[in-house]
Amino acid sequence: MVKKCISICCMLIAIMLMATPYGIAMTFASGPTERVTKYFPYFSLMPFGYGNWFPIITALLSIVVVFLLLVGIRKANTGKAVRVCLVLCIIASVLSWLIFESTSIVGVCVAVLHAIALVLQIPQPPGSLIA
Repeated sequence: MVKKCISICCMLIAIMLMATPYGIAMTFASGPTERVTKYFPYFSLMPFGYGNWFPIITALLSIVVVFLLLVGIRKANTGKAVRVCLVLCIIASVLSWLIFESTSIVGVCVAVLHAIALVLQIPQPPGSLIA
């Protein structure tokens, strides 16, 4: 229960960071030797319009993870779905950085928060000392 609450907090912080206008760095060439870097939130359709659909996938999957974690507190066992969504979020973030060179400090923080939530959702074997 405590792990789910910490995971929910990590995901909510990640979503708040994704809403800030410093999540995705996009570099535009205003001339042959000039480069201009502009920043956009994960929920913006500007990166999507330029072909970088990984940030919007990460944002939507993060919302799905929060929903699944909240549902999992009361009812069903949603652990596997949460882990799959978190792995997809991390993969989408890394692919966005590698393919589109869209790395920013906020993006790294979001990926770290996703990784923390993923580690907290890994099931422990029965009889282990870690609760």
